[in-house]
Amino acid sequence: MQYRSAAGRACLDEPAGLRGVPVEERAPLSEPRAYKGRHSILTKWVSATGQVVWCASTVQLGAAMLLDFEPDIVCFQSRVVKVHWEQDGRRGTVEPAFVARTRNGSRLVFVHPPRSGAGADEDVEERVMRQAAEGAGWEVRPLPVPRGVLRSSLESAAHFCGAEFAADDRARQVLLEVFAAPRPLQEGAAASSLGLKALGYAWHLVWTGELTCDWTKPLVPTSPVWARRAAAVKEA
Repeated sequence: MQYRSAAGRACLDEPAGLRGVPVEERAPLSEPRAYKGRHSILTKWVSATGQVVWCASTVQLGAAMLLDFEPDIVCFQSRVVKVHWEQDGRRGTVEPAFVARTRNGSRLVFVHPPRSGAGADEDVEERVMRQAAEGAGWEVRPLPVPRGVLRSSLESAAHFCGAEFAADDRARQVLLEVFAAPRPLQEGAAASSLGLKALGYAWHLVWTGELTCDWTKPLVPTSPVWARRAAAVKEA
């Protein structure tokens, strides 16, 4: 397995040598490059923590947005691991889409969906990735890809994921009280008496999950949102 050391040097090791290594915090081994005839769109996702995550397609970009939204994931990165394999005279490499760390310190490796027409090579790559992850102590998961309404709603909330939209403790508490019961996002922000920044604060709380909504419907300024703790009390 190829990855970067803490000093930033590219190095090789057996999978077991990566146990406990925070590769998700390391710089990518390389950046994706555009080339003539390439069909996928190169782009990047800037996470709520400011970390730049390179994406080789819009599908991977959507997955990065969803991982950033997931409260259990605290850090993730792409292109930080490359697995080299050899079998029956054939050689190749396989890269996971992302390596992520959860709040409890577990590491997850998200794999790309199967390529159409890949055949035997795809079977080998899947087996190689699973064996490497087992050796490194990582859990393999399929790449989560938001689609349709969920993707457009996440994109709306993601505009306010940055720290500049985070409310201080007082403003946060005011908004959680304002949205103790479901009410339109824009209306509740205006009723908070927090001024022009209130709407950005409210959107940021939606992104962090402290305010929630019906994610099966489009998320717009008039959508009802409510404090997650209020929803929990109601369900109880």
